[in-house]
Amino acid sequence: MKSVRSLNTNVRTGVGDFHVQTEFYQSSGKVITLLFQGGQTVLRMEDEPDEKSIDEEIRRVHESIVRRLSLLKISVSVGRIKELLTLKTGLRNVIFIEEIVRRGPEELDDFGVLVASGAPVPAGIVVFPEASEDEIEKGFRLLKEKSGASRFIAKTGKKEGRVTFFNISSFEKLRKAVLQIVKDMGDIAIVSEMIDARSSGFLYSSDPLTGDNTVIIESSWGICGYIKGNKLNLDKYRVDKETFEFWRIKKEIVRKYTELSIDSETGNITEFEISDDRALMASLSDEEVLVLAKLALSIEKNFSRTIKLDFVISKDGRPFFTDISVVGLKEKRELLRKLSVLEEAPFYPTGVRILAEVTDVDIARTISFLPCDGIYFNISGVIGEMFEKVLLETAEAAFPKPVVVSVRNKEEINAVREARNKGFTNVWVATDGVLIVHDVPSFIKEETPFITGSVFKGAYGKLFTDEGSILSPNLSLVRELVRSGFDFIVVHPDEIVYLKKVVASEERRLMLKMARQFLKLDERI
Repeated sequence: MKSVRSLNTNVRTGVGDFHVQTEFYQSSGKVITLLFQGGQTVLRMEDEPDEKSIDEEIRRVHESIVRRLSLLKISVSVGRIKELLTLKTGLRNVIFIEEIVRRGPEELDDFGVLVASGAPVPAGIVVFPEASEDEIEKGFRLLKEKSGASRFIAKTGKKEGRVTFFNISSFEKLRKAVLQIVKDMGDIAIVSEMIDARSSGFLYSSDPLTGDNTVIIESSWGICGYIKGNKLNLDKYRVDKETFEFWRIKKEIVRKYTELSIDSETGNITEFEISDDRALMASLSDEEVLVLAKLALSIEKNFSRTIKLDFVISKDGRPFFTDISVVGLKEKRELLRKLSVLEEAPFYPTGVRILAEVTDVDIARTISFLPCDGIYFNISGVIGEMFEKVLLETAEAAFPKPVVVSVRNKEEINAVREARNKGFTNVWVATDGVLIVHDVPSFIKEETPFITGSVFKGAYGKLFTDEGSILSPNLSLVRELVRSGFDFIVVHPDEIVYLKKVVASEERRLMLKMARQFLKLDERI
């Protein structure tokens, strides 16, 4: 191998162009790397070489620094560049998150690249399963010294089935949480500063379904971004990545009822009611939306694919990214039913009506925000006066849209009659054929020609429901329902917008097909 005692490379970053020079200094016996910008030395780094292979050590150090520097896409201070390139815990089994790109583990590669890109992230460490309690304590003290924070989060490295411990304020609590992750679960633990968020949420760097050059952002008040699966109403924003203009931000601001926040007295995570003056206020300012969109665009350059970023906005308005994932085919299928997009309703009419399936009381109380054509009331486990009360609330919120109630017994039928007697004539029933209701518009269950789902027929047409299931992955079935002349299709609330587009698209295709056939017939005549 050719002997090298000096390597030089020019690197282009989000901060500007740098020149990296790595040499072995005979006088000190160390490998020295100098970072130049504009002809000035901005950073000096020292490494102890392996005496048996100095050339290999020069190459290893140089290539490592060049690679990490090339990932820097966001403008940061020289001090932050120094942290990204040199910060070390000095421990074998506990590392700073800035060391992930250099020392692994592989399952955190995407998060390591996020950190290396210069994105604002909460200070953190990674604890390996082999870590001793002494290393865990030393790592925690280093993190506390670096961040100055008083509360922390510990979570598993694996995203699937992720376990998270919140609001850790003492080493004893941290020790128990980390040991549970690394010893009992055999996973790596990520410990990070917990940001007391004013707002939080997630974003997609591009529209993952259509490929549109648009950043999609959803957010709410409080720390909902930390709590996965938390059912809160989210504000929605779309930003054109080519212009980044205030007046081009597309917004859908919804009423927000509750927020999760840290109680100033107890320090616990508590659910608070949102005051009326904030309920309809945007959880992000236009400036914050644009900052998040621009940061996402910079980070995306390291992945060359659409990415999803979880974020929080601190009380003083600073953004932090808490997690990242690359959107692949699997994620896109999942998004077909989960992603809420801000598109206008189709401009052409659709005969098929989409009913949102209501399966619990919480969903029933938010139906006024659902862009559906009616409700399929399928609540089980609620009986007596409670059933009647929820049904009346639903009928009132939905009126004049139909509310089709799946009835199982005479008590539920009586609740339907009571609702209609109070003037809610939009309430109908769907029965299995055993319970016959003569005085209420009814759908009666019939034998289904499909592999899945149930078919009902009544005076108002045909209704299809695949109770509790998601229809988005089975678009061929949805199109077949349209072609078969169904009047009502019951869907999960999260997939209303998407399936309305699918239905409208299929009906438009059928209309064009009929038009072509008519033109051909006209030509023959």
